[in-house]
Amino acid sequence: MHTGFAFQHETKNTKNHQIQEDVSTIFNSVFNVELATSPEAINEVFEVRYQVYCVDRPFEDPDCFADKREHDAYDPRSAHALIRHRLTRDNVATVRLVMAGDNPGQADFPMEGHCLPRMDRYAREAFAGARREQIAEISRMAVSREFRRRLNEDKSDVGISDFVCYSDSENGKRAMPYISLGLFAAILQMSVKHGITHWMAVMEPAQLRLLKRFGVEFDHVGPVLEYHGRRRPAFTEAASLIEGIRKRRPDVWALITDGGRYLPAKPDITYKHNNKQVA
Repeated sequence: MHTGFAFQHETKNTKNHQIQEDVSTIFNSVFNVELATSPEAINEVFEVRYQVYCVDRPFEDPDCFADKREHDAYDPRSAHALIRHRLTRDNVATVRLVMAGDNPGQADFPMEGHCLPRMDRYAREAFAGARREQIAEISRMAVSREFRRRLNEDKSDVGISDFVCYSDSENGKRAMPYISLGLFAAILQMSVKHGITHWMAVMEPAQLRLLKRFGVEFDHVGPVLEYHGRRRPAFTEAASLIEGIRKRRPDVWALITDGGRYLPAKPDITYKHNNKQVA
């Protein structure tokens, strides 16, 4: 079962261009972050995931989901969020936070058994030192390939451009690289709501490099391993990660925290990460 990220990466280096742009203004002019709390919104999350995980990148068998909604046993104890296109209300991206359940049989995280033992001693100690009910796994972080096509940011399966002219197509293209940051804004909002202080995730190496470009650096990053493809496990204290973004990229910090409106709680138990490994 695939529980990691399916993410379309930017390949061009736009660092100098980013410095000149107001990241928050550009993203918020095109997209909206929405926590999926109603059954209707959660069904929309599952529909995006079906498109990404069963059609665009077939990690899951589409025949297992007759209703065309990809879901699994972790969803009932997860929080979900969507990124929407403001003008059309199209669903652009989704992410979930898997949290510990209310009974011992639901205490595990999807990546825990396979990935955590492969990380170094400092990461394992940090995980063991955190309260399990304050840990969440970031997963099902997916960006719609179909929406990228509509902004001429991808090619159709037959190799022909499938361009649909949005009235904000130019600004939409400028905002596309920031969808990953919008998803982190959603992650942070869900974490504040549920009292989450630590994040774990398993990501493609390219995803970690992309996030690092935006100043997003996890306290602990493990080795490349085989986990539904080549992935690297990561673990971090949320407050530490957000503070690092503030120091490295205050513009990105402003978008993710909504100008400081959302800040993660600090854990009851702190840990040292002088020996942290970053991608």
